[in-house]
Amino acid sequence: MKRKSSPARASTTAAQTTAQPSARTASHSPLHPAPQIQKLGYFVGTWTTAGTILPGPWGAGGKFGWKETTKWMTGNFFVIGHWDFTMPHDLGGDGEEIFVMGYDARQSVYTFDAFSSQGLHQVSKGTLADDTWTWMSEAFSGGQAMQQKMTMKVVSAKNYKLKFELSTDGVNWTTFMEGEAKKTSE
Repeated sequence: MKRKSSPARASTTAAQTTAQPSARTASHSPLHPAPQIQKLGYFVGTWTTAGTILPGPWGAGGKFGWKETTKWMTGNFFVIGHWDFTMPHDLGGDGEEIFVMGYDARQSVYTFDAFSSQGLHQVSKGTLADDTWTWMSEAFSGGQAMQQKMTMKVVSAKNYKLKFELSTDGVNWTTFMEGEAKKTSE
């Protein structure tokens, strides 16, 4: 059944929207991206990633890969991307994912939100130290919390190596997959 919008509901929504001044209105000056956001420009372009999932409690492992296209969202506050990935069938098989990368100045961390065709939503927080990006997130497997760590070591302007690890305690890490990404165009 389609829900009808009442005039009272519509006017309440309009009043809420106009009664909440944005940061831009309150400061009377345009917002500018934090300087840290420019570092995400490294990922803008078209990438091909390939690697190996190691055998473990999750199964026999195998080859994985993805083709990624990433660009700046208008305003240059966020990087948005899409990738088509291939995975072993027993680990979910092939699919696609969309994601948004940004920077949270209040927490001094990079952010990564992804949504996959397999119904997964991943929220990661990242840091950059020298030439290494580290992204931390949490997932649940069999009812148990699992910490995840993606390390991306920049090799050049068009190449990085990655390692994805899992841990149940945040101390002992098991490598899930390793690979390499190559930028194929800007």
